[in-house]
Amino acid sequence: MNKWKIPGLVILSTILLSACSVNSNADQLYKQPKPLSAHVMLPETIKPQSTQVLEVHVMQENKTVDDAKSVQFKVWKTDAPEKVQVANAHYNGSMYTAKATFEEDGIYYIKTDINARGEHILPTYQVAVGKLSKEDLRSLQPAENETHHHHSHH
Repeated sequence: MNKWKIPGLVILSTILLSACSVNSNADQLYKQPKPLSAHVMLPETIKPQSTQVLEVHVMQENKTVDDAKSVQFKVWKTDAPEKVQVANAHYNGSMYTAKATFEEDGIYYIKTDINARGEHILPTYQVAVGKLSKEDLRSLQPAENETHHHHSHH
């Protein structure tokens, strides 16, 4: 009877393990999140001691998102990251808008904090306000979140 114990365990283990095989379509069984996209519109020039309207068009699958849980603009000057100005954006029928104040010359960051439909995105931009010092000019970073569209004609 002992001579069948080991082969029996091997056969039983093989049967049990084969029942646990991975379904190659398992990822299709779960809801696939559709990524959000945001097109942030910033003023071309910003003067110090001015209040500016910031706008973002939020989309999902090429359709406007009008039911975001929250949309905020967070604005801070590069040399004062602890002084963050938070402006809650409101939907105006086509996009989310808020106002932010830029007190003085310098480089500012504008982060758009978007929570909608189970997704969370944080597009961040760097903007110049007024006249920049040589130090500010050296610290300017190339825009990393901007999408470049290439058109080809065949």
